[in-house]
Amino acid sequence: MQLVVPLTLSPTQQRRDRGTLFVMDVEHWRQRSLQMRSERFSGRVLDAGGRLDARTLRSIRDALELHGAVHVSHTNLEDVAALVEVMPALGFGPAQQFSLGGRTSQQTQQKWAAPGLRRMDFYPPHLHLLANNEVQYRRSSPRWVLFACLVAPTDGGRVFLHSATAVQRQLERLAPDLLARMLEHGLSIETGFLDEAHPAKAKNSFQSWQERFETKDRAQALARATAQTDEYDTAWWGPDDTLMTRITLTASLCDERGDAFLRFPRVALDGPSAVNGFRRFPLGNGDVLTPSEEDAVRAALLSTREGVRLQRGDLVLFDNLRFGHSRESFSGEREVLVGMAGEVWDPARRVPVERPAPTARPRLSSEGPVAYTFPPSLVSRQTRFSARTFDAGGALDAGTIDVIRREFATHGALVLQNTGISVDAGGALPTAILDALGFGRDDAFPWGGQSSGRTTRRALSPELRATDDYPQHLWLLPHNEVLYQRSVPARLLFFSARAVDANNGGRTFVHSAALLERHLVDHGGTTFLEGLRRHGLLIEMGFIDERHPERASNYFRSWQERFGTDDRDEAARRCGEATHQFDECWWKDEGGGHFTLMTRVRVPAFHDGHLLFPRIALDAPSLQNGHRRYPRGDGVEFSPDEVDLLLHAFLDTREGVSWSAGDLLLVDNLRYGHSREAFEGPRSLAVAMAGSVTLGPIQ
Repeated sequence: MQLVVPLTLSPTQQRRDRGTLFVMDVEHWRQRSLQMRSERFSGRVLDAGGRLDARTLRSIRDALELHGAVHVSHTNLEDVAALVEVMPALGFGPAQQFSLGGRTSQQTQQKWAAPGLRRMDFYPPHLHLLANNEVQYRRSSPRWVLFACLVAPTDGGRVFLHSATAVQRQLERLAPDLLARMLEHGLSIETGFLDEAHPAKAKNSFQSWQERFETKDRAQALARATAQTDEYDTAWWGPDDTLMTRITLTASLCDERGDAFLRFPRVALDGPSAVNGFRRFPLGNGDVLTPSEEDAVRAALLSTREGVRLQRGDLVLFDNLRFGHSRESFSGEREVLVGMAGEVWDPARRVPVERPAPTARPRLSSEGPVAYTFPPSLVSRQTRFSARTFDAGGALDAGTIDVIRREFATHGALVLQNTGISVDAGGALPTAILDALGFGRDDAFPWGGQSSGRTTRRALSPELRATDDYPQHLWLLPHNEVLYQRSVPARLLFFSARAVDANNGGRTFVHSAALLERHLVDHGGTTFLEGLRRHGLLIEMGFIDERHPERASNYFRSWQERFGTDDRDEAARRCGEATHQFDECWWKDEGGGHFTLMTRVRVPAFHDGHLLFPRIALDAPSLQNGHRRYPRGDGVEFSPDEVDLLLHAFLDTREGVSWSAGDLLLVDNLRYGHSREAFEGPRSLAVAMAGSVTLGPIQ
């Protein structure tokens, strides 16, 4: 968890809880809000490339549905009219729009900028707005939310997104009893609507009861509030002729898959008063959060921020179930409009809709487990994908490195852009940077040296190896690095010394193991996964004789090179002793006095809860590929349907951006697999491997 930097306060102003300091005083929250603008985070970004054509709009919607949130940059959107034009393709057309909600008075906010687009930012710009679910003060709320930046502030003003799952995990750690009571009793919101003649009404941004219920008759206003059962459980007259309302909402809602997501608890900076409509945020049983519980909620919300700086035309889209949002304090003019679509009902009012059946998919594999019916070199180079990115601001200084390491540890895959690294196209990388990022010599993966891999790796430095020996015209399918032995690197660093033209392909994709597993379950792969869990994965491959007349057509190592000897008996002995790499070794007679040294290893398909990536071969076993096979751990080949299922899962879980010179990509080798797009033209990419994980027994 990220600790909040404390302010210098008098002892009576300070409150400490679990090492984190917060204050309730609005002035000090203003100071803290200003301080927070210097804090840096990563965010999931999709670069639209200056064109919101039909393909890009579809890619944005796909990223939104897959990941639950995406920040879209370089859209070239200039005004409301251009935004309205693309909203239907993004799922925010007139038929999908959610138009309910809204509690601010007309004098505070002119609500609508266009049909389906609301104005925002009536909350004081000098204060950080804590995370919330949009329209989470009634029984129905929007499922999808879109923010569009038409004027970017001079400083601050980021839209932060917060994973509901991450917030719940933080509360489980910081305040488990509070979380349990939330889930048991729900969350209540008490809101009061002042009389329009109240002396404090000018300082109160919400509607008066006369405006809210469209009457000046007290009895009629109370009756109308009581009748609005989708917004209020009860209503009563409170202090100073204030019409008070209360609603209690379920603290966790489920999506179509049955996955539950925490609704974001609210905490206030100040106590109930006429200025804020005497509002309170107790639990559903009436319990008021203690100061330490409020601190825990703030800590959970602040420590889960994700976001990048807003530019004109940027879009931020998210699933209002899976994510909440907050707004950073800002200086200067800021115009961000919000669109909402879909509808989610609290289960106390309506049950969630049934999970839809999977859409029929075109078949990707032909008869047999190893063939494509589509050209691997043409795998959608024009399709855009999102990736979690971090803007280094032009320099990898110590402070920036600290943020990068924190973000990488949190999320598991991170593209670093604008790094300021300037090197020749050979691919070298300063040792100091490798050391600082945890990829120096002391951290290097001890995989056995240059000869222990399956292919020759050209050294660029003691830590870095060149990539791209795999044929350029083929898509290198997703895999965990070095998953052909029992010890694998914990993390990977890819470095691009030169820019790669986006039209030429060559993106490095990462694939979330969690998303891969979910995709397989959603498309009927539960039995397939159970088989993998029970039997693991088998990797069988051979090392050809370097004197074989067809040696040039085989791009793996010869057995002489791999085992460092020309003697067959010695090679077999060394192979047999490498028990962390091979279970079995044997000779295959190729004729003409030439032999291939065959190897086999069985590894688990899951480690530490993460699905490891099953391999699929593009062609049948042959001399050219070392007779390699990738069946299930019990030797059973994947069926054509299973291959098809995996291919679709691989295609649908791609995350990645085109390479610019100096870009870095950090990958957790267990939480993510990686693949490489086919490409043309020059490409200079290097990889470093660090840490070591010994795969456990097959579960």
